[in-house]
Amino acid sequence: MKHAYIIVIAFFLAGCDKGISPNQPSSAKTGFAGSVTFVNAPAPTDTIFDLRVVAVPYYPIDTSVNTLITKILGGAIPFSPSLPLIVDSGFVANYELDVSAKEYDYVAIVQRYGIDYFHDWRVLSFYGFDSTSSVPKTVTVKGGEFLSNINMTVDFHHLPPQPFVQ
Repeated sequence: MKHAYIIVIAFFLAGCDKGISPNQPSSAKTGFAGSVTFVNAPAPTDTIFDLRVVAVPYYPIDTSVNTLITKILGGAIPFSPSLPLIVDSGFVANYELDVSAKEYDYVAIVQRYGIDYFHDWRVLSFYGFDSTSSVPKTVTVKGGEFLSNINMTVDFHHLPPQPFVQ
């Protein structure tokens, strides 16, 4: 009988290591995920130095690439790990992006096409871009929420308007 009390107490103590906390796992992620589908012939592989998804909390019109890269490197604009650099028509790349809870007005797939890290970038697609709309869709992420299906399509023959100033 004494052993039963010890087992119950040990079991109780093992489950009480965080005090009073919400019923949410501590590993809950905040962010979003999706896929990038590539259609039509891609750019020459020697012009794809980097492919990433970025989440900009504003529409970056009249913003220089250099300013955006500085904000990305400073942590103000989240970005994904590099996506595969060899893509062909029909290729699908999945991504995940951990972000802070907020609205992201411009979620885009970007390509670095040259060696100049601070200038040689172009937008290949953004969330909401298709043959009928060139208006980005806002992605709203709440704390502890991880959205899925934030999908984009890249058509190297029909790139979206470039928001950057040179």
